Amino acid sequence: MTEMKRRSVLERLVGKPLPWIAWTWAALAVIWIILAIVDPSGFHTFMAITWSILAALQLSANHYARKQERSRAPGADFDTAAR
Repeated sequence: MTEMKRRSVLERLVGKPLPWIAWTWAALAVIWIILAIVDPSGFHTFMAITWSILAALQLSANHYARKQERSRAPGADFDTAAR
């Protein structure tokens, strides 16, 4: 099977998520959360919620990509044995 057939649609459109980008987004979310606590305003709260959601999406996409990569590894028959 070629690599293009094994990649998901999301990987074809966006590319493989990088761990350092996901953790950078998480760090930005933490900064906005701290700003929302220190100086509560509608803007800080909105940005804290938005960046937290985006960071969670990035981290979950990264986790999913690693899971897919491990299942595609040669000799990784542990997923088919559990079925």
